[in-house]
Amino acid sequence: MRHMMTSEAADYPAGRPSTAAVPTRAAHGLAVPEPGNGAGSGPAAEARLAAELAEERQVALELQRAILPLHDEAFDLPGLRTMVRYLPASPAGRVGGDWYITADMPGGHVLIAIGDVAGHGLAAAAGMARLRGALAGLAITGSPPQRLLGWLNDLVHHVDPEHTASVVAGYFDPSSRVLTWAQAGHPPPVLVRGSQAYPLPAPTGILLGAGQEGYQATSVALAAGDLLLLYSDGLVERRDRPLEAGLATLTQAAAGIGDPERVITAVLAALGSTDPEDDTCLVALQVL
Repeated sequence: MRHMMTSEAADYPAGRPSTAAVPTRAAHGLAVPEPGNGAGSGPAAEARLAAELAEERQVALELQRAILPLHDEAFDLPGLRTMVRYLPASPAGRVGGDWYITADMPGGHVLIAIGDVAGHGLAAAAGMARLRGALAGLAITGSPPQRLLGWLNDLVHHVDPEHTASVVAGYFDPSSRVLTWAQAGHPPPVLVRGSQAYPLPAPTGILLGAGQEGYQATSVALAAGDLLLLYSDGLVERRDRPLEAGLATLTQAAAGIGDPERVITAVLAALGSTDPEDDTCLVALQVL
């Protein structure tokens, strides 16, 4: 999927020139001059479009900041030491729909989730806000992860049928150290245990919005000192590199590192710069 926030945002023009009396067509939700019309071509039209795209990017960034919590340092959850890193696309890229949740639940479990809405710009940011809010609310019911993803799938089909999204969502039980999780077309979490690191075997689940086949959940018993790394595909996927190659590099870099901040630093260094066209989110959780 070419396919929550950060203080690293460049300054972009916020003004939006009037497009009155110019024939337009819809593109990414913006007013774009029709080709072939003298009033809608040339340097002035290009400058207008650049300003509108910059304005859209700034609005999407502000929406992300309003919804996704910022964590500059590691923080504690029941049974977990947690570090989050969010890297935006380059200033030339469009804001994506990456998001995450780490939250205490009323029953004592910890909700852990990461997701990515397909596309870029305001539509992706709005989809991110919708899915993140829906999952946070539905998880209060204590329903199992596969049911939560089924409900999210219904939401996407009903509200936004033209788009898809990927998600990993689960509960961590701090008393038993068991993680129960489900996924919808998202790369699996990586488990770092001692000197080894490997992706967890993933239960069945397709992208949200791609079908109605249903979802399955699986459980894994964790131990003190284990580390889980959740990430969006902007970390491992490139146009010139298959996802499997990026995932292999990730596991090699993470092996033997049990500290959340250090593992994120090592992974980012090994993979080089993240995808300049896509946002990237990482969540590292050390089991206490």
